[in-house]
Amino acid sequence: MSPETSDDQDARSGGTRHPAITAASLLFVVLGASWLLTYGYVLLYVASNRDLPIIFGFRPGAGRIYDVFGRDGAIVGLGLFAAVWALSILAGFWLWKSRRKGAILGAITIALGPIFWYGFGLPIPPLIAALQLGLIAAGWRSLG
Repeated sequence: MSPETSDDQDARSGGTRHPAITAASLLFVVLGASWLLTYGYVLLYVASNRDLPIIFGFRPGAGRIYDVFGRDGAIVGLGLFAAVWALSILAGFWLWKSRRKGAILGAITIALGPIFWYGFGLPIPPLIAALQLGLIAAGWRSLG
């Protein structure tokens, strides 16, 4: 048995990952990690200080979820949001390996995103999600 199985190969066709899949993978991992770190910090801050932090004049975690459900609802929402970003990182890792399940998981995290984007008043993620979906579509046939 060879040390590298077909499941461990970085790409399915010819050993080269499609450039669109590489870009999508990097977007999922880098953005997932940055959002996870930011909102993970906010989650811990809210849980321990019972108020939202102010970062660069912005109150991350503020928005409709906080307004409607209060601090406890925001803590639950932030925890779920962090879980979605953690799954986004996993999707990026699988995409890096040119696995179709990475594209599917990425699409699922994007489908869950609007709940949090609207709930926390985040205008930028929908634009990034459209780019991610376009990149996945462009490289879909290269996935195994």
